[in-house]
Amino acid sequence: MGKSQWIQWRGMDELREQMDRMLDATRQSSAPSGIPSAGYVWVPLADITETVQALVVRIELPGVAPEQVLVEVADGALVVRGERPSDPCSNEDADTAYHLMERAHGAFARRFPLPEDTNGEGITAVLREGLLTVTVPKRQPAIPARRTLTLD
Repeated sequence: MGKSQWIQWRGMDELREQMDRMLDATRQSSAPSGIPSAGYVWVPLADITETVQALVVRIELPGVAPEQVLVEVADGALVVRGERPSDPCSNEDADTAYHLMERAHGAFARRFPLPEDTNGEGITAVLREGLLTVTVPKRQPAIPARRTLTLD
């Protein structure tokens, strides 16, 4: 039997790959902060931009009908939740078998804390071509009224 050389770092790549898979699974299954994680399957991607007049939140929701989305302001945060139905093709034929299934479906939720200078009353939301755009107007700063003082 021949002598083999021991390499102390052998197996570290495999360990790193296992850790990456575990962390990816944890990230994908966790719900946004402030929302109970039970039942939420996927987290849609979002972009938030700010203009002088408003905060604009854009969320990718392909395959989700407007009736399946709830947008609300609660406890100083914008909350978007809903559900993307499963693929209708999967229910058509009992003989159909998936070879690859990457698109997530099921319940989702996102929570975005709103800055103090936003106006929760004038919010608008539009879902068009799989993109939800929520516009949260900012409060206009109070402009002091001009006063002329009389001198005594």
